[in-house]
Amino acid sequence: MQQIPKRLWLAHEYCYFLHDEGGRLLQQYEEERATTVEINFRNRTDAATFAKLAKQQNAIDALRATGYPAEARRVVLNSITMAMVSDVLLHLFEALRCLERRKTVVALNLLRKPLTDSLIYLSWMLGDEDGFYAKFTSGDPGELTHSKLGNGRLAILRDALGKTAAADFMTPEFLLQALFDPGAPRGLYGLFQHAVHLVTVQRVEIQTRSENFNFIFKNPTDDDIYESIYGLLPDILLFLSHVIMELFQRIAPSEPGGRRAFEVRSTYGFMFAARPEGAEDSRANLAEAFADHLNCGGCSAPATLTMHNAARAVLSESHRCTRCRRVQDLPFSWFF
Repeated sequence: MQQIPKRLWLAHEYCYFLHDEGGRLLQQYEEERATTVEINFRNRTDAATFAKLAKQQNAIDALRATGYPAEARRVVLNSITMAMVSDVLLHLFEALRCLERRKTVVALNLLRKPLTDSLIYLSWMLGDEDGFYAKFTSGDPGELTHSKLGNGRLAILRDALGKTAAADFMTPEFLLQALFDPGAPRGLYGLFQHAVHLVTVQRVEIQTRSENFNFIFKNPTDDDIYESIYGLLPDILLFLSHVIMELFQRIAPSEPGGRRAFEVRSTYGFMFAARPEGAEDSRANLAEAFADHLNCGGCSAPATLTMHNAARAVLSESHRCTRCRRVQDLPFSWFF
C-alpha cells in the first residue's frame, strides 16, 4: 500500500473487497456445481436421441436438435457468465497488484479489457438476455463487435443498471462517459488508449503531443493517474459487481441473507470509500444498529463506530477499540 497515495487507500481496499466478493461467489458456484443444467427429458426416445447426437456433436447442438432449446440456452448463458466473470476477476486482481507497485500503465492495460469489453457484454446479458443470446447465436461474430455496439452502449448500460442496486448511486450516462468518452475530463478512455498505444492521432481529445510517446516519459512518482483511476474505479466496480451478482442469481438463487449482506456491504462501503463527504448518515445508521450489541473483548468498552471503524466493519468485518486499540473480528455478514 505504500506506493499508493494514502488518501486513496480506502478506495483501493474497497476495490479489492468487490473483487474478493466476486471471487467468493465464483468459487461457491463452482464448488456446488450450480451451473449444471439438469434435463428432464419428455420421454425415453428423446433421451436416447440426445445421447446418440451428443456423441456426434457437442451437447448444446444435441439439445437443440432434440427439441430442448431453452435448456441449451441456459447452458450457454451459464457458461459465458462463469468464464467471463473469471476472466474479469483475474484482470482486476493483477491490475490492483500493479497499482500497488506503481506500474500504472500496466494496470491501465489490465483494466481496459474487463471495463470496456467484458462489462458491456455482461451488462447486455443482464439487461437484454434475449437480444444478447440472439446475436451470440446468430453465426456472425461481427454482430458482437464494438462497431456494432457503439451507439447501443447507453441503452445496454441503462437496462442493466436498472436491474441493480447500483442505480441509486450513478446514471448510465455517467458510466458511458467514464469509460467511452474521449473528451471527458475525468474519463478513463484517454488513459486506456494512451496505455495501449504509443501514438494516438485519430481523436483530437487524446492526440499524442509533439515529440512525445504516450506515457513513455511519464514520471512514475506522479499521483495524477492514481487520482484519475480511483476517482472512477469504485463507481464502475460497484456497478460491475452488482451486474455479476444478478447474473449469478439467474444461474441459481443464492442464500437471501448472503445476498443482502453483499448489497449492504457494497453500498455502505461505496459511501465510505468514494463519497466520504456524504457518508455521515451511513455511519450513524451502522452506529445505531450496533449500539446495544458490540463491546470490546479486551477492555469491555462500548463500541465507538468512528468513520474508520464503520469502513473497517463493512469491508474487513473487524473493529478496533477506540480505548485499548485492540482489533477484533466483527461478523458483519452473519447479522444477515
